[in-house]
Amino acid sequence: MGRKSLSKDRKDKNKKVEQWTQAILPKLKQADLGNLTMDDLAVLMNKSKSTIYQYFITKEEIFEYITQVRIDRLYNYKNEITKEIIEPNYKYGKLAGILTEGAKDISAHYLRQLKLHYPTAWKIIEDFLHSLLQDFKQFYLLGIQSDMFKPVSVDLLVKLDEYFIMQLITDDQFFTQSKDTLESTIKDYMYLKFEGLMI
Repeated sequence: MGRKSLSKDRKDKNKKVEQWTQAILPKLKQADLGNLTMDDLAVLMNKSKSTIYQYFITKEEIFEYITQVRIDRLYNYKNEITKEIIEPNYKYGKLAGILTEGAKDISAHYLRQLKLHYPTAWKIIEDFLHSLLQDFKQFYLLGIQSDMFKPVSVDLLVKLDEYFIMQLITDDQFFTQSKDTLESTIKDYMYLKFEGLMI
């Protein structure tokens, strides 16, 4: 009963809440998300715990919100694919830009921690990634049919994307060894993929 009445008292989230929740992402790149408390999150957001409780009840809710805001921005990629593919001088740069912007201030370590400790937040990412893979498949088919891409195996292209998207982005050991960022790796991957496909 107490939880239901509390949730009714929460304030609606606005642009300011979006800004200060997104602003903590760089501080969480190497954090153990499972050990963070509401007190820790309040310090990281530079807000009082009472302020945070005006908008959120649990840590899970905070991470779900942070994730949803970022994923909502990433859904812009769909419009870019649709618009760009029909252009005779298609460039993949805008699409790469959207995806690298989505990865900004996020590390593979953070994503792996999110997957381990906040499965409902990770599910938001996973649903988006599955949608992305399906759209990429259609994108490759259209590109090959319009003689913009080389006639290679679409299934192989999608399998490569699936490995990169579903496994590499949470492989913090790879990023520790390579010293690359998630953002730069996405940029390099997109460059290799599309420059190799172009006729």
